[in-house]
Amino acid sequence: KLTLDLKIQNIIYEELTKSENIFSSKGSLGLLINVTNGEIISMGSKPDYNPNHPITIKPFSENNLITDARFEMGSILKIYNAAMAFENKSVKEDELYDVSEDYELTKTYKVTDSTKFLEPINFEKIFTHSSNIGSIKIYETIGKDKQKFFFKNIGLSKHTKIEGLSTIDNKLPNDEQWNEVISKSISYGYGLSITPLSLVTTFSSLVNGGFKIKPKIIESDNIMKERIISGQTSQKIGDLLKKVVENGTGEKAKVKNLGIGGKTGTAKKSNKIGGYHKNKVITSFLGVFPINKPKYLLLILFDEPQKGSNSLIPYGSNTAAPVFSRIVNKIAPILNVEKVENNEKNLLLTNQTIQ
Repeated sequence: KLTLDLKIQNIIYEELTKSENIFSSKGSLGLLINVTNGEIISMGSKPDYNPNHPITIKPFSENNLITDARFEMGSILKIYNAAMAFENKSVKEDELYDVSEDYELTKTYKVTDSTKFLEPINFEKIFTHSSNIGSIKIYETIGKDKQKFFFKNIGLSKHTKIEGLSTIDNKLPNDEQWNEVISKSISYGYGLSITPLSLVTTFSSLVNGGFKIKPKIIESDNIMKERIISGQTSQKIGDLLKKVVENGTGEKAKVKNLGIGGKTGTAKKSNKIGGYHKNKVITSFLGVFPINKPKYLLLILFDEPQKGSNSLIPYGSNTAAPVFSRIVNKIAPILNVEKVENNEKNLLLTNQTIQ
């Protein structure tokens, strides 16, 4: 028996199709997983094809982007940077970091931020506003060796497999390549490419209390309970993801009366000559709900989206985040996720009762 839900599968497919038409993207995907047991509830990858009409099948449409493609995920990986900092107790959350000047990564390349901060900012603001420069400065408190250990421990260096489907490896730098420049690039989302399946599998451990999971599309009672990060770190990551949606780049992912946490991602696509395209990007949003007790994680990703009818720059915040919001609003009742009606009113009534 499959873990997939046909109704949810159809909702995600329809929303991806609508959004592809708006953004004229090269491809897109949606992947919903239960973070407590690894069950995949929905996976959709476009472009797709109709097997009943083989003559119409276009090149690459048979690829499942979730298991057969790798992406440099950009800012989503900054949350791994935050988790490393929590695990190693390497930062004080009230410490301030100067991110006003571009960061010289190499003699020929400087790292910039899309939002400029003239005043020093704290740990929380670095992540809620997705500062590349701030992420590098957080990494500098951790170091290369601890970064390599964390990525191995969380499972990104391993081949994420799933019974019934073909999968490919992630592509991480080898020991000789993994130098300080690569480590700093990884801290803000570049320098390694991973499959969406591997991303949601490892990210689940960051929000489910710190436990390793094994993704599956065939139902079974086999649930892993191996702890790989502390429960305290997982709780702090959940709080941080909630603030990204409440006050940061993920605001358009909000769902009325439902607690959401998540992270946006916008990454330039690499080219064949060793650099990056100026105008070709991968945009994404990885969201968790309900954030007060995480159970579901949904990844939405667009490959090379263009400016839509709203004429906004194609960032993860303008493309994937609002699509996430629409999908979760529709599928929450199917998943029996309870929405909390009017939190402020309930809090007021509670306070009156106490008084």
